[in-house]
Amino acid sequence: MANQKLSKEELGKIEEIQKRVQAVKVELGNVGLAEIDLKTRKANIEQYLTETQEQEATVVKELEEKYGKGSIDLQNGEFIPTEEVKEEEVVTEVK
Repeated sequence: MANQKLSKEELGKIEEIQKRVQAVKVELGNVGLAEIDLKTRKANIEQYLTETQEQEATVVKELEEKYGKGSIDLQNGEFIPTEEVKEEEVVTEVK
C-alpha cells in the first residue's frame, strides 16, 4: 500500500492532541514539584513545632524551679501558685 497524504484537518487534529498531551505532561510536572514543595514546607513546620514545644518545656521548667507549680495570668503578668496538699492532710482509706 502506498503512502497517502493526510488532510490539513487531520494533521490539525493530531497536532492538537499532541499539544494537549504535552500540556498534561507539563502540568503533571508542576503538580509533582508542588508536592515536593508541600512536603518540604510540612517538614519545616513540623520542625518549627518541635522547637516551639521544646522552648515551652524549657520555660515551664525554669518557671517551676523559680516559682513552684502554678499558672500564669498573662493579662496581669502574675504567677498564681497551685495550692499543694501536705502529706499529713491526705486521708487514705483502708479497707
